[in-house]
Amino acid sequence: MVAFAVDMKWEALKNDMTAIISVAALALSGLSFYVSYFYKNQQLDLTITDVSYITNQGEVYMTVAFSNGGNRDAALLRVEPALWSKKNDKSPPEWMPLDTKVGADVPLTDPKIPLIVKAGGVEVVKLSARLTHDDAEHALVEKQAGAFLGVVVATMNSDGNLYKVQHPVARLDIDAAGHIHRAAPTIHQSLQGFKNVDSTPPGDQLQENEKTPFVWADQRN
Repeated sequence: MVAFAVDMKWEALKNDMTAIISVAALALSGLSFYVSYFYKNQQLDLTITDVSYITNQGEVYMTVAFSNGGNRDAALLRVEPALWSKKNDKSPPEWMPLDTKVGADVPLTDPKIPLIVKAGGVEVVKLSARLTHDDAEHALVEKQAGAFLGVVVATMNSDGNLYKVQHPVARLDIDAAGHIHRAAPTIHQSLQGFKNVDSTPPGDQLQENEKTPFVWADQRN
């Protein structure tokens, strides 16, 4: 009789556990379906990893990493290096994209833009453009004691909303002779790709950290 009661209790416990597991599996399946088809998390971050200016050859190279932490794809529509400069003597300074190739066989962006950053994925875009040292030195804004390189990025989220990011990434220091002497980073953070950002020199004032890009420029001969 005791054994029979124990068997009954064990059978009831197994049935309860089976029911609980079934309900949990059903709930998990429902949650997964909701996250996949209804819940939207749109997040795109961009990080400048390195900037180099080969001064005497007039070549700018930059690497930008795009991380999609959301569950929807993101579109990169435009990624360009830029120079803080003026169209003419009377116009205010602005970010002027650098769109001249360093060579016929060297693309401005690698991979080619536009491109898709898959949900949960990372894309690394390498930029290259021509910038003569004369143009860089003539772009000098006196009160900031240097010429500034920046990045211009245009993105679109899965809802079709458009965003534009502009931010300084490096300062080209000018020596007493008016020539490029070295470079220093002017960004120490990742930027939100789905937010309009219009930053001007001198850049952010954060201290150097793990988000600070490696920046280099050789001295003009």
